[in-house]
Amino acid sequence: MTIARVVEEYVVYKRSLGMAFQSRALLLNRFVRFVGDVEIEQITSEKVREFLQRTTASEWFMKYSALGPFYRYAISRGYTTGNPLPTVQPKQPPDFQPFIYSVENVQRMLQAVDGRCRGSWHMEPYTVRMLLLLLYGTGLRIGEALRLTHQDVNLGESLLTIRETKFYKSRLVPVGADLTAALRTYLERKWSGQACTPQSPFLATYNGRPVTRQTAELTFQRVRTEAGVRRTDSAHFQPRLHDFRHTFAVTRLLTWYREGKNVQRLLPHLATYLGHGRLQETTRYLTMTMNLLEEASRRFEQYAQPTGGAA
Repeated sequence: MTIARVVEEYVVYKRSLGMAFQSRALLLNRFVRFVGDVEIEQITSEKVREFLQRTTASEWFMKYSALGPFYRYAISRGYTTGNPLPTVQPKQPPDFQPFIYSVENVQRMLQAVDGRCRGSWHMEPYTVRMLLLLLYGTGLRIGEALRLTHQDVNLGESLLTIRETKFYKSRLVPVGADLTAALRTYLERKWSGQACTPQSPFLATYNGRPVTRQTAELTFQRVRTEAGVRRTDSAHFQPRLHDFRHTFAVTRLLTWYREGKNVQRLLPHLATYLGHGRLQETTRYLTMTMNLLEEASRRFEQYAQPTGGAA
């Protein structure tokens, strides 16, 4: 069987399990284009190594993690008898560390937004403010926030309906009183007197069109730069919109720890709220939270440590 047919079958199989499987499908199709539509048995280990090496170190592991399960699938179905992936891997780059926004960071960005006129942005500043508050207060994925329609925002019940996003599942996301008030203020300012339907986008551009991911990301980078919010560690990537999701999860866990709650018992609730398909996706925030707690404890000890003198 040709590699293209096996990849097509594999992608269909993964999606039948409820996975979106977009990024890995793209990588596998890049592999098909690279090797050509040959029989899967004809693909040599040298050809696979060449495909893996034409990239950065971090993308090497992305490709490897896509090809590994694919070849295990192909072997289990009898499409090939061997795995041509290299057994020796290069040194893996350090794990990506998301940026955790402080309350001060968010306040500075909101002040930067409030100080803006229309300018070259595709959204009114108050729409940008609403997007930032929504991501910070709910931990939604960026696409989930941008796809909200009027019928998805129930202000009377303080509920958001997130429809068939990742893993093709819908969920209800309750929001607090302050965020509900902010959503109501935005709704009245943006849509009062304008014609809209239940399917109209809730967050919209000047002319009422849906906000694209590219527009949201570009606008955010301008806001972040104007507010002076940036990394001071050695990490390569500057703060991103998606880091609001990490901030929400870590902040929730830190709050539970400080309140003396049973965090392990509450993790499934957080996983459901965030729309995670597996609990493992949520438990990784525990490591980040423990690191933050340790750092906070270390700073407190330095602050409380006597600097000298007799007691």
